[in-house]
Amino acid sequence: MTADERSPKTASFQRPFGVWPTRLLALATGAYAAVLVFATHYPKPEELIGRKLPSDKLLHFVAYGVLGLLAAALVRARGWLDGRAGLVLGAALAAWAVVDEITQPLFARAAEPLDWVCDCIGLAAGIGLVVVSSWALARGSR
Repeated sequence: MTADERSPKTASFQRPFGVWPTRLLALATGAYAAVLVFATHYPKPEELIGRKLPSDKLLHFVAYGVLGLLAAALVRARGWLDGRAGLVLGAALAAWAVVDEITQPLFARAAEPLDWVCDCIGLAAGIGLVVVSSWALARGSR
């Protein structure tokens, strides 16, 4: 299908935010993922913040919730996000979280299965928020 054959509504769905905001979102997602990997592998995370950390499980939930939200927003910005794509994205990020968790002992950190569970719950919350809000916005514009 050529660009002339595509309706404006179809074209806007494919790239709802335009090229530059999508690129900035990709940069933010990549930067956040890099910081997250560094933070989860740093031997003494309390040194990064300079004070006592809140609950470890809450940190995992929030950190991976933000990652899920950013990644889902990026996929949505590229026009690919629907329920099935959300599940695939969640599975891919959950696999990444497993690798993140099992490599922590290499850096004098402890790998805990419950941390991964909190990561997955956070991912589901972040991705779910984008999927539901995209669905609600699309439904509201009809």
